[in-house]
Amino acid sequence: MKARAAAALLALILVGAGPATGEPYVIDAILPLTGPSAYAGQIHATALRTYESVANASGGIRGRPVHFEIHDDQSNPVVTVQLTNQLLAKNPAVIMGSAYVAACAAEAPLLRNGTVEFCVSPGLLTRQKNVFASSVAITYIVPAVYKFLRLRGYTRIGIISATDATGQVSDQLSQAALARPENSTLSVAAFEHFNPTDISVSAQVARIKAGGAQAVVCFATGSGFGNVLHALNDAGLNVPVVTSAVNMNHTQLEQYESFLPKEVVFNTALFYARDLVRGGPLRAAIDEFYAGYRAAGIVPSPESSLSWDPAKIVVAALRALGPDATGDQIAEYIAQLHDFAGASGIYDFRSGDHHGLTDAALIFVKWQPAQKSFAVVTRPGGSPL
Repeated sequence: MKARAAAALLALILVGAGPATGEPYVIDAILPLTGPSAYAGQIHATALRTYESVANASGGIRGRPVHFEIHDDQSNPVVTVQLTNQLLAKNPAVIMGSAYVAACAAEAPLLRNGTVEFCVSPGLLTRQKNVFASSVAITYIVPAVYKFLRLRGYTRIGIISATDATGQVSDQLSQAALARPENSTLSVAAFEHFNPTDISVSAQVARIKAGGAQAVVCFATGSGFGNVLHALNDAGLNVPVVTSAVNMNHTQLEQYESFLPKEVVFNTALFYARDLVRGGPLRAAIDEFYAGYRAAGIVPSPESSLSWDPAKIVVAALRALGPDATGDQIAEYIAQLHDFAGASGIYDFRSGDHHGLTDAALIFVKWQPAQKSFAVVTRPGGSPL
């Protein structure tokens, strides 16, 4: 009985008995609030602010409110570096962000003082002990894309990638995935590339069409993704397109309605499959996520969990270790964290994967233009329903 009472008391100390008060614990975040990646950056900023309210309603960090101070890197890695150097002068324990691979990769080498970087892009691949990244790693996502297409019965695939950092990694992972024995039924109609600043990709799409593509995989975001869809429509190539969760933007997709293909499929987070999660800590974490957004009067974006879960993990570390924890202590805490329920899945960092999730936390959804919503089309892992 005494042991249970002590455990309950400890829980109250760590989580807080009521709303947080006093001097805020400030966590700096670098995000692209302007520039080409602003649509994603704004989603992440909203997620951090929404989680901030949820965390503070349950005691903050040992009674102190947490506050995410957001800095705009203008979608420019050079600015990211400048901001990171400015923030490091304060010797922070943690920096959240940024939201795209090039910026996160530019930050990482600067963090030699133990400061933790929690990148909110799944595309960053790292083994640096104080650098972590959100959601399912791209090393799981790309193979799952081809698994999904293979199990759907497609055999001839067109691939088109932007030449940015994420596109280059996706290229390498695509080649490795297609070389696997289980994907021997898949062949490539054309493997095309374009610069994200290119206005037209009609020549690349023409080669994909000439190759007899039954489906297209697109590793591009923002306006580049829109250009690909436009070119497919202009070429009369109306086949399913599979792309990244970063393109699951309602406003963007509604703007593209006149030239969308018959089916657009996205990899995304497990919270979209809430109805498939019957109970337990995972369902509770997903419900907390939706409740937080509902309380704020906001509809969550498919990308929202990419920053919600990292914020929740960092706050959990600070609740456990205390607000005086160093970056090294927080990094060690996260590296050993397991059975941690977030909106995207159950995290386990002990394998050395600095994302903490596997393809068991990955699903695919398709856009439904008439309903202006997404429908789940796979089980966790990528097998079609």
